[in-house]
Amino acid sequence: MLCRKYLGRLLKVQAVQPAWTRLCSQVNIKKLEADQDTTEVTEDEAAREKEEELQRKRNKSRLKEADFRMLHEENPYPEATFWHHGTLKYLRRTYGRYGAASNVDPAICWPVKSELEDTMEYERVKYPETIMQMVQKVIAGNAEKVRSEKQRQEDIVKKIEKNEQWLRELHAKIAKKEGEAMEAKMRKERLVEEVRRHFGYTVDPRDDRFKELLEKKEKEQKKSQKEARRKAREEELLKKLMSKHATPPTE
Repeated sequence: MLCRKYLGRLLKVQAVQPAWTRLCSQVNIKKLEADQDTTEVTEDEAAREKEEELQRKRNKSRLKEADFRMLHEENPYPEATFWHHGTLKYLRRTYGRYGAASNVDPAICWPVKSELEDTMEYERVKYPETIMQMVQKVIAGNAEKVRSEKQRQEDIVKKIEKNEQWLRELHAKIAKKEGEAMEAKMRKERLVEEVRRHFGYTVDPRDDRFKELLEKKEKEQKKSQKEARRKAREEELLKKLMSKHATPPTE
């Protein structure tokens, strides 16, 4: 009976021991994993510090840390140093310059409610017209531009035609002037020839008698020309009056 009792206790102890062993094993594994993670973190920190120290030793430029970072296309101030580093404007500009490497939340780039309201108010003031009104305005402006261009082309054509007319008038005026000059020259030559025939011999044109007689002949010629023009005007006026009286009145 006693042996059977001890045998039962022994079996219970043997049954409990594997469970306890498994529990201790799990605890030891978790502890080892935690120790391993701590060791890895410590090693990473040590490696990072070592790398930073190495970079500091390599830096012979004597630049400030911010300037050195900026030179190597890095965010010069990873942590806020001055008061304006916490403003939206600076953070947005930093993200736009360095992107994800700036460690700035890209959500701040979206405008806040007050900025949206200000923008909408600005657009309402600057662009009071609706889209349809703006489209109609552009269409009307284009039509006006086409019309003005067409009018300009027509004006150019008219001016070219007038230019040809002006050229013809100019050539006619030049020809008339040349004809008048030639006629005056021929009259002068005829007067000189008459004066020479009057004296009956060759006279120097610089002689006073020659000049006096030539001047007299010129005055007579001008007087006769004036009289001829007067008679021509009288005849023309008389013809107009006669044609007016000769035309029967219309009923």
